[in-house]
Order: sequence, then structure tokens, then C-alpha cells
Amino acid sequence: MEINNNDQEEEETCLEKFLNSDKCLMIVNLLTKLKIKLWELPDLTLPESHTEFDSLLMKLSDESGLIEFELKEILIKLQKHSIKKLEENKKYQKDGSCFFRVKIIGNLNHSLSSQNLETNINQTGLELKKLIMTKYNLNCDSLKLICNGKVIKEDLVLFQQEIKNHSTLMAICVYEKVLKNLAEDTKEAKMISDIKDAVNLLTCEKIKNYENFNRGLKLQNQNGVTLNLSENDERCLTTAMILHEKSKILMKKKNFLKSVILLAEADNEFKGCEDKSLLERVDNYALLNMDIIWCYLNMENLNDLKNAEERLKICEECLKKCYGFDLSRLNSIKSETVNKHTPIFVRLNLLKAILNYHKGKRKECKEFLDMASRDLKKISVDDDKITQIMSMGFSSTEAKLALRATFNNVDSAIEQIFKKKRTLEEAKLLEKQKKLEEKYGRCLTTNQPIDAKILNDIVRFGYSEQSAARALIRANNDFNIALDLLQDVESEKEDDKYDEILSQLISMGFDLETCKLCLKTIGPNLQKSIEFLTQNKNESLELFKQKLEEIQPSCSKQTEELRQNLSKAIDAQKLLSNLAGEIPEDDEAYLDLNTDDDLYFINKYYSLLEA
Repeated sequence: MEINNNDQEEEETCLEKFLNSDKCLMIVNLLTKLKIKLWELPDLTLPESHTEFDSLLMKLSDESGLIEFELKEILIKLQKHSIKKLEENKKYQKDGSCFFRVKIIGNLNHSLSSQNLETNINQTGLELKKLIMTKYNLNCDSLKLICNGKVIKEDLVLFQQEIKNHSTLMAICVYEKVLKNLAEDTKEAKMISDIKDAVNLLTCEKIKNYENFNRGLKLQNQNGVTLNLSENDERCLTTAMILHEKSKILMKKKNFLKSVILLAEADNEFKGCEDKSLLERVDNYALLNMDIIWCYLNMENLNDLKNAEERLKICEECLKKCYGFDLSRLNSIKSETVNKHTPIFVRLNLLKAILNYHKGKRKECKEFLDMASRDLKKISVDDDKITQIMSMGFSSTEAKLALRATFNNVDSAIEQIFKKKRTLEEAKLLEKQKKLEEKYGRCLTTNQPIDAKILNDIVRFGYSEQSAARALIRANNDFNIALDLLQDVESEKEDDKYDEILSQLISMGFDLETCKLCLKTIGPNLQKSIEFLTQNKNESLELFKQKLEEIQPSCSKQTEELRQNLSKAIDAQKLLSNLAGEIPEDDEAYLDLNTDDDLYFINKYYSLLEA
């Protein structure tokens, strides 16, 4: 089914290129600055408007440096387009009719790429998807819609999702069965779903409150302090941060389209936090907004991101709150920390320069380009020195960040890497020591906290953390005395309550093996154990086991439920671990931006300014 004839489609494509051209954007910004509304002027193509038109041409020619003939052509096209938009806005105000520019990506029918669409602002996201798939005959298995870096939700109407009239929609076709070589699209969708399911399970109260299970989830602020979060906020933040990390991997591979999909999902998760101040206390949300703009820029769709300026403002304000105005908080730590964070501010100033250029603010554009260029030169590193440090077994990220921090001094860089590793180990030890104190208390006589380092040494002998901690409390952190205490315990792995009940049952004359089987199924409940053992005292061992299996659902329902939850949680941990395989373990990896890309855009926009 042919929707638009070729002439109409070609005309729309040409208009889009014209509206996004540098010259057109410059004139639009000049008209805004001069408060000139083209739709209020007489038709510029009519002879009677020539006097007013000539006056406008002279004024704009002086401001822009363009010749009048070229200006005339631009203004006539702009007036025609502005009148059309005015009529569409009136229709929107009257009955909710809205007009979108739909960019179709990944479509098998390559003749369709960018289309105009009229619909209604009161439609749901699902209705909009169905309309686009039907109208443009898209035979994909599913469609993902993104507007201004946000995924359009199926269950909400467009008005509720703050989708504006004349927005640009990215319609991404996903094929599951039609093409084998597009299986990656399905893989990405499944990955997002798996991450959400795994995090949901690991952040639920049942798992969080089970102290013997290490969930492997830890969220910290800029100072390394673990955040105390509600179940909802921990789930949203964790999911958002994992999706953001996965998107960075795709960005490094130059797969900006798939990266935008993950960033849009992460954006939704961040905004799901009930405590909105969280987004200002960590820099992750700031960097996510910057990454969304960066992806649109690299896809040459920056003009389609209508809220780019708003996102950049959010990014800048958040970074100021995290790092202090002019990096004052980082400066108070050490200048080397500032150097490590400089690439973020190079990119921030570069994006500010680019947005100013497209607004026709050439002077401001150059100022921000100069700032980005100057800071980029400060942190340039020698490739040979990176190789030299990597030959000692360090990663390229460690080498690059250390060289930036020490102004390309290899010896100082190596020293800093070792220092950072020691600092991290000490921080982990302190964190563990704090948790041990909360969990087990302090030493009996000296009132000192449990020594986490000694505890780790004892655990290496095969003892559980719980047994080692209790022994150290009694031994006042003396390693040898603690070991002697542990060796005197008949079975350190069995819980005290189980031992006590087991002893009582044996003293009543019950068989040791049947008592253990009974406690394993029923749990540490003396009364129920006595009842069951008395009723089945004369049964054979096989029949005894069979009867235990029959009563297991009722007698150990809670134990079984916990076991199943823990089993699922372990599977969730493994899943997240596999998904995180490519995510760098270095907590400063996010600072290792590819500055070659920044240099490319700096040079590009310097050239555009000179043209």
C-alpha cells in the first residue's frame, strides 16, 4: 500500500533538510531575536509587500552576512511553513489534533524513512503505535517509539506523557522472526526485561531482610557512603544505572541508535524514584542527560531532540551540586581529581557550543568551543606512556586517568594507581567492619569493633562468617584464641537453636538420624518435632522419609518459600553478573570518555564558524 506519492515524500524530505540547515536555523534565531513574526507579515510573494520585504532583507543581510537573493528564498519558504504550523496549532487547540514528524528506522521498505503524521493528543501510546504500523504498512513484529529521548509508554495517553505538537518521533522497527540478522534487536529487548526482573527480585523486602544472603547490590554517593533507600527507589536507581552502563558500551561501539533505546529506558527508571532529590545527589542522572544529547548529535538528529537545551541545563545544575561550582568540591580533595573529571566538562562545554551555534549565537558558540579546546589540551596523554603503564598489567582506563591526573608523569601515575587500589581496599574493609558491628556487635571485654581483616583470615580456613565473628567477639579480636574456640565447637555450621533442640530430642530417646531429618523438614520447632517423631517412632526409615515428604508443604511452608526466593535470587544474581560481563569494574571508568570524538566536533564547529 503506497501512502504518499514520491513527489510528496521528496518535497517533505527537502523541506526537512532546509529547516535543519545552518543558514535557516541562523535566520530563524535572528527573527526570534528581532521579534519578527513571519505569519503576521503580508504574503512575501506578492508585489504589494515588496517595500516591507526589502526593508526586512536589508536588516537581516546586515545581521547574517547573507546576500539578499539567498535571504529572500529562505524567508519565503519559512513564511509558508510558519503559516502552515499556525493553522495546525489552531487545530490542536480546538480538538487536540497534533502533527508529528515520524522518522522510521530499521524498516524493510527502504522507500519510507521520514513522514508527516496527523493524529490526536488524547490517543494512547499503543494506539499511536498501531496507527503508524498500519498507515505506513510496517510489517515488523513490534515498534518502539522515542520522543525527546523518552520511550513512549503504551498505557498512557500522549498528553500525559508531555508529548508536544510538532514533535519528532523515532519509530524503531523490531523484527523477531522475519530476519535472522536482526536477532540482536530481540536480544536487547530481552536484556532490558531480564535486568528489570532480576533487580525487582533482589530489591524485594523478603530478600533484603534475609541477612545471610549477599545480594551484591550496593549504591553509594560521591563520597562512597552507601545510600539508605526505599525498596522502590533502590529498584529504580539500580535498574537505571545498569541500563545506563550497558548503553555506554554500545556508545563506545558507535551503536548510538541502540544506546538511545537503553538511555530512554534508564531515563524512565530514574524518573520513577519517589525521592526526587536522589537525582541531584549522584552524578549518574546528569551524565545520562548528556549521553542522550551526545547520541542524537552522533546520529545527526540533534535538531529532533527538542528538549536538548533543557537536558543540558539539568546536567549542568546536577554536576554543580555534586562537584560544587567551578569544581570546588573536587578541588578541595586534590587537583588530580579535577583532571580526571575534566573530560566531562569538555563535553559539557562542547555541547553548549553546538546548541548555541544552532541558535545562531556564534559568539557564545566560539566562547564555549575555546573553553572545551583549552581543557582538552590540558588532559591530552601520550599513547606511548599509556602502553608503558599497561605493560605492567594495568588497564588502559587506569593508565589514561592516572596520566591525566599527573600531567603525563609515568612514575607518579603508577604510584597513584597503587594508592587508589589501597584506598579502595581500606574503604571496603571499613564498610565491612561497619556492617559486622551492626550485625554482631563489639568485642566482649575491649568493646572494640570486630577486625574485618582478621575475620577474613579465619573465613579462609573454611569457617562461616557468623561463627568467625562470634569467636572474635569472645576472643577480643585475638586470631589464635578465636581459632581455638572454633576448633572446640563440635559443628560450627549448625545453628545454636537446632543444636539445642536436637540435644533435647536425643535425650528423650529419639534416633539421631530421624531427628536430623525431622528438623530439616519441620524446622527448629520442638513441639511439632516431638509430635511427629512420637507418631512415627516405629516406622522404617524409608516410610519415615515418605511421611516427611507428605507433610513438608504444610509444616515447612515458610522455609520452602524462603528457599525458593533465595534460589530465584541466586539465579537473578547470576543473570545480572552475566549481563554485566562487559561493564568495567573500575568505578572511574565513566570518566574515560573518548576525547578523539570531542576533538572531531570541536574542529568541525570551528570550521563552520569560519565558513
